[in-house]
Amino acid sequence: MAGVYLLTAWWPMPDTRVVVFIDYQNVYHCARDLFGDPDKSPSVLGSVHPRHLGELLCDLGKAVDPHRSLAGVRVYRGQPDSRSGAKLSRAFDRQVATWRETPGVSVHTRPLKYHRVSNPGRKAKWVAQEKGVDVMMALDISIGARSNSYDVAIVVSADTDLLPALEDAVSVGKRVETATWWVPKSPRGPLRVPGRRIWNHYLDRSRFDLVRDHTDYLSWVPKGGSRSLSELLSRDEHAAFVESLSDDPDLATR
Repeated sequence: MAGVYLLTAWWPMPDTRVVVFIDYQNVYHCARDLFGDPDKSPSVLGSVHPRHLGELLCDLGKAVDPHRSLAGVRVYRGQPDSRSGAKLSRAFDRQVATWRETPGVSVHTRPLKYHRVSNPGRKAKWVAQEKGVDVMMALDISIGARSNSYDVAIVVSADTDLLPALEDAVSVGKRVETATWWVPKSPRGPLRVPGRRIWNHYLDRSRFDLVRDHTDYLSWVPKGGSRSLSELLSRDEHAAFVESLSDDPDLATR
């Protein structure tokens, strides 16, 4: 009909909200296991920038869903106190403060639990272990799914205690992905939800290098110049720092 025009409305596709959940101790120690020597590599090896890791994981899925948008990065970690040493506690504070200043990153901590262990011929020492951090992370995954806080959850951890939370998120219609560091013949596989196909991002050394954090939060610059890590920490203090990051007893006692 003359003079009649058909107008087709175009509505932009909404963003797919991606939230990345990072089990930091698991991420740190698995990276050290696969990409370095856990006993000899400097303590900074294994550290990552949470925001950079989140952006990488969000982008890796854009081939399937180009509308993915990073809605947040949530980091979970145990918090040391003076029993881990004053220098180590301050290093933790510096690192967490840096994360919290990063747009889109939220940090969730719980105090480490300490117990004394005998040390024949020497003073007894405190050994730290995470307690409740995995529960806090699991609750956030489940509550976020049920409150529609995200469309896609990417869980960066190999902790099987998180499986019920992943199952819960999938059950309410959320897409769940996982991410793990990878080398040929990796000793640990990704988290798997029974009866479900979960997309895992295998992150090799080249991708680790894209997101790694080279900052030495243990170092400081006094008047008269800088001091190296070896000048700041004894061998025992350095070992305590590495142990304080672990939430896995098998990783903490090599």
